[in-house]
Amino acid sequence: MTINEKIAVLRSEMAKANVDALVIPTSDPHMSEYIPEAWKARKEFSGFTGSAGTLVITKEESGLWTDGRYFIQAEGQLSGSEIKLFRMREKGVPTVEEYLADTQAGKTVAVDGAIYPASSGLMLQEKLEKVGASLVSEDLVMPVWQGRPALPHTPAYVLDVKYAGLSPKEKLEQVREKLAEKNADAQLYSTLDCANWLSNVRASDIAYNPFATSYVLVLKDEARLYLDEDRLSAEDIAYLKETFVLRPYNAITEDLSGDLGGAKMLVNKAGISYDNLLCLMKNDTVSIVYGSDVVTALKGVKNPTELKNIRQAHVWDGVALANFWVKLQKRMDAGETVNEYDVCVMLSAERAKMPENRGDSFDTIAGYGPNAAMMHYGPTAEKSDVLQKKGFLLIDSGGQYLTGTTDVTRTFVMGPITEEEKIDFTRVLKSHIQLAMAVFPEGTKDGMLDCLARQQVWKYGLDYRCGTGHGVGFFGGVHEGPQNFSQRSSGELKVGMTITNEPGLYMEGKYGIRTENMLEVVFWKETEYGRFLKMEPLTLFPIDRKAIDVEMMTQEELDYLNAYHQQVYKALAPHVEPETLSWLEEACRPL
Repeated sequence: MTINEKIAVLRSEMAKANVDALVIPTSDPHMSEYIPEAWKARKEFSGFTGSAGTLVITKEESGLWTDGRYFIQAEGQLSGSEIKLFRMREKGVPTVEEYLADTQAGKTVAVDGAIYPASSGLMLQEKLEKVGASLVSEDLVMPVWQGRPALPHTPAYVLDVKYAGLSPKEKLEQVREKLAEKNADAQLYSTLDCANWLSNVRASDIAYNPFATSYVLVLKDEARLYLDEDRLSAEDIAYLKETFVLRPYNAITEDLSGDLGGAKMLVNKAGISYDNLLCLMKNDTVSIVYGSDVVTALKGVKNPTELKNIRQAHVWDGVALANFWVKLQKRMDAGETVNEYDVCVMLSAERAKMPENRGDSFDTIAGYGPNAAMMHYGPTAEKSDVLQKKGFLLIDSGGQYLTGTTDVTRTFVMGPITEEEKIDFTRVLKSHIQLAMAVFPEGTKDGMLDCLARQQVWKYGLDYRCGTGHGVGFFGGVHEGPQNFSQRSSGELKVGMTITNEPGLYMEGKYGIRTENMLEVVFWKETEYGRFLKMEPLTLFPIDRKAIDVEMMTQEELDYLNAYHQQVYKALAPHVEPETLSWLEEACRPL
């Protein structure tokens, strides 16, 4: 079926249910960014494969909302369908809620409340009520999705404390202390990063994310883990039962509607489904206090064991990248035909050789030339451009290790580059270094530092349509808060946090440039003005010296880069393959 034919089927279901508009988010019951195939309805009914977007279907038209990372990609993938692209946060473009309030006044809008974030549901409900419209929770999509993949049910296991640093029982004690500080004694953890961090459970339910689809409900006198026991070994079941009451995964709705003993429930509207919030709101054995997930803040600061492991993971990740790059160059020099997809396969194979590797942390972005201008471009075996010995190749990739999660981007010189490419590469590098060198008082908000990177491109009238960096989980999600380098973020940077630094420039139809390292927030020094923090690089891989216009760099920037390259060489040299060592020596030579 074509996309338009699939939309026609949905319109037929809407008519049967007396619904005037249908909203299909990119979501699952756990509000995940990366979701299992069984819940990728937005992709199925729009044809758009990006990781973020909302599809709206009315009786008259349909539209897809997505952000600046995906404008180019979405425009191409929606071509030929009736779906109109709404470029989020662009001037004059309404939000989903504004659009529905304007076009569906007095009508009925449907969402699947089991997968719709409560925060979005409440906002949409409020806007619709103001224009005499109503919001209903009804699943009109899954019943007509032909060939829908099965729900995830991969083997689950408990991550050893030698990796996690703390047992579930120790983490639960921390959670209860934080809940008490917020005058609460209960909280439901629906998001998989929170639920899996608290239980130390891992699985492979989502591509690139080592998560088990599960919930954790913390109550005053018990904690419940909603995970089917047939997924666990007898040993892990016994271990988990020391901390949790194990409940079937699908028992969550029943339990939220049952007697919860007067629980003072702290509810994060963005981290719970609309349906589950409605259950709690109707439950007279619960009193609700609104606030953030306390686990999000706890796991955002890595413990000493996690940090030690993360540093080791980045050594092996750098070794894999270095060995890969030398092998790619060798194939190019031999005149072989190599395409972008080959790059992804080669790099994954090198990571797989590393100790305790458990695959990639996201779908590798390997964009050659103009393709790199699409921030989240992904080549496939069927559609992939051939590399040439000129211009830039951008590779954004990462690995999952029992010792941590990595995320790194490098823009490689494949051969002769233009003066314009060299200048823009250097501008991006200066942006990266200026943020990396930042020192700041304890308590500084992460969003305040975003401009340190952007200033280096703003002064030329340039910018990039994404944040400058994001938090990273521990053997978890590659995007995990609360920390972010974004103009919209206001979280506090704390010692032990890990965060990426990834400014870029994206010239449509020409090239894309990004330089990304993961950083660790560390203590710097204390003065009469208080405690000051700084950041140290975790990522260990050279930045391509051939693309740098040295005359544009300050001495301080050059000193930082040279010191970083010395650190990279010292860490990787003892472990790389013999053929790689000579390349590494040259790549890390001081400028």
